[in-house]
Amino acid sequence: MSTAETAKALLGRMSTAGRRPHAVLIDGGSETERAELAAYVAKLYVCDGRGEQPCCACDQCRKADEGVHPDIVPVTKPDDRKSFAKADVKRVVEEATLTPNEAAVKVFVLNELQLMSEECQNVLLKILEEPPAYTAFVLTAQTANAVIPTVLSRVVRLRLGSEEETAFSDKAIAVVQAIAAALQKNYEYDRVAAVAPLDGNKPLTAEVLLALTYLFRDAAALKLGGSAACPSLANESRALAALPLETLLARQDFVGGLLRSLDNNPNYTLLSAVLSAGL
Repeated sequence: MSTAETAKALLGRMSTAGRRPHAVLIDGGSETERAELAAYVAKLYVCDGRGEQPCCACDQCRKADEGVHPDIVPVTKPDDRKSFAKADVKRVVEEATLTPNEAAVKVFVLNELQLMSEECQNVLLKILEEPPAYTAFVLTAQTANAVIPTVLSRVVRLRLGSEEETAFSDKAIAVVQAIAAALQKNYEYDRVAAVAPLDGNKPLTAEVLLALTYLFRDAAALKLGGSAACPSLANESRALAALPLETLLARQDFVGGLLRSLDNNPNYTLLSAVLSAGL
């Protein structure tokens, strides 16, 4: 199964399980491959057919295929600029509060975030943090390393082709490996011991939580016949792929929620306890 087909299968299973994400990031591969997958994801969001989606038969799918759907909004870098303009990103944030015209969801497709400055990505972050229920975002980027960590923490990553993995420190990898081993044993003490190095350490906590989202995403992808996006945790992903898909997706959601809570300056000792209990 190709990486694109794996991404489609993963998102389809998430949708069927009622866990359709409000934002996805498509990275790696070629620009054409990213654009094709982004169009597919946008069509999946607006489809109102019954059964498997996108059905490719309803009016919503037809308009998406013809590029005339009023609720699929492409956002690209202006031709006369080297990068996105801040005003354009602000306009996306404003328009995202408006209700859809026809579909149940309005989808904003933001193309090639490597051309968007950190300042602009922080503007986009405002709507990604608390999006309206009727809004979805499809982001593409040449590499996930071009996307700021706070944006990464709020998306489900769909990886294409070969690309250097997001770099994690040896210490973060060691903690995640310990957590993965503890999950296989399923003893509470092992989980508590595995997350203990995070107590009071915000940078390490943020790094480990982000790595865990990749771990569970990769385990789900492997379960569907795909490949791991984080080679340094490939063995752990393969081991966890034995778990039910619903469990992997639920844990990814849980860890992503904890990662987002870091912005609220939580008690990190308490957060570690919540992490060990929730896993």
